[in-house]
Amino acid sequence: MDDSLILVVEDDAGMRFALDECLKRRNYSTLLACDGQEAIEFFCNSSPNLVLLDLKIPKMSGMEVLERIKEISPETVIVILTGNATIDNAVEAMKKGAYDFITKPFEVEDLLNVVEKANNKGKIGKENLIAQNNVRANSSELYQADISVAARNLNQIIDSIAVSDSTTLIEGESGTGKSLIARQIHNQSDRRDKPFVKIDCASLSGNLIESELFGYEKGAFTGAASQKKGKIERANGGTLFLDEISTLDLNAQATLLNLIQNQEFERIGGNTLHSVDIRIIAASNQNLKEMVKEKAFRLDLFYRLNVFSIVMPPLRERVEDILPLAYFFINRLSQREGITLSTEVAIKIKTYQWPGNIRELENVMKHALILLGEDPIIEISHLPLELNQGYWAFRDLNLGLKGILETMEKNTIEQVLLENNLNIEECARALKMPVRTLYYRINKLEINLNSKNGQKKNSMI
Repeated sequence: MDDSLILVVEDDAGMRFALDECLKRRNYSTLLACDGQEAIEFFCNSSPNLVLLDLKIPKMSGMEVLERIKEISPETVIVILTGNATIDNAVEAMKKGAYDFITKPFEVEDLLNVVEKANNKGKIGKENLIAQNNVRANSSELYQADISVAARNLNQIIDSIAVSDSTTLIEGESGTGKSLIARQIHNQSDRRDKPFVKIDCASLSGNLIESELFGYEKGAFTGAASQKKGKIERANGGTLFLDEISTLDLNAQATLLNLIQNQEFERIGGNTLHSVDIRIIAASNQNLKEMVKEKAFRLDLFYRLNVFSIVMPPLRERVEDILPLAYFFINRLSQREGITLSTEVAIKIKTYQWPGNIRELENVMKHALILLGEDPIIEISHLPLELNQGYWAFRDLNLGLKGILETMEKNTIEQVLLENNLNIEECARALKMPVRTLYYRINKLEINLNSKNGQKKNSMI
């Protein structure tokens, strides 16, 4: 399918020529139909991304062509071309699924601006449909979306690193999936049948790191009532994953350096050296090179860790992967089948910058599913406020001021309910209103408190 292909349906030869010339100057490809019957034939044979449709055409009316195309391909974007005398018909056409209408005569730039927006919507609508159809339902592994160049390059690097046994450093922003990549490397390595042991360095204070890593002997300190194996010993033969390694203090870094160099350790309170065979993978959301310059991270440890290096691309650099990942999370988080994203939501999530990366995308899908209730389509109103803020004020002006304010109030209450796990008392406290008043507003605004479409399965992020 050619994403730049536009079907022009216009019976006036001069207008057809003018439209063709305007569109070709902007590098669009065109198909020119002079009547309704020819329009349907061209559409079925070519699947254009966008249709410019005059309502007054022979053999089949423009309204009939609109309805027929929407039956064949509901996601196709149609822009109506109309004279001033038929604006009422154009409005009726929009109610039947047309995207917009342009009145004749028109300014070329106005036409091209509408075409650009409509064509973009058409492309994303088709991407949305493809992602929906291709998602791996009920997969036990993270959907390995590799449509983007960044993701394909990442997967190639992982394939190369996995066959090695060398220490690996994974760097990238929070939420980009560093833990998942570490496990994927382990699962593709010769150590796949051995333990994968994770240590969250950020959760360990300086005096706990050694006991967590090395374990201790009975009586090593007050409260050590029995011997305990450390995570290094438990990872023997497999992979030790050190998450957020940048949070270790310099003393703990020295301890870790000694372990990497010698592959030996002693339990706290013991005097026996234990040899281990482990592969170490470390991850950091900080730039360790910069930390070395600031003397916050040991240079010798950095070189030991950085034998192989992976830099995780942020989600904003993997735009083509956003829709497949969104449908992956929908399938993992809901037991219902057939839930889809509206085209408006697809556009919104593809143009959002995702500062929290893949983890934020997962949380947005959780939020949407909780507010979805029994509806089959996730709409803009189901998204968190940071994504849909301003939507109602600028799009649904026909609601009137009262309707706009009620919608904003509903969105706010739903967001606070979600943040407080549907706890009415906590929500009322956060909104600074009596519980009784909150219950009244929930009933008045028809807010769904049913959370059964919330978390169903454990996420891997």
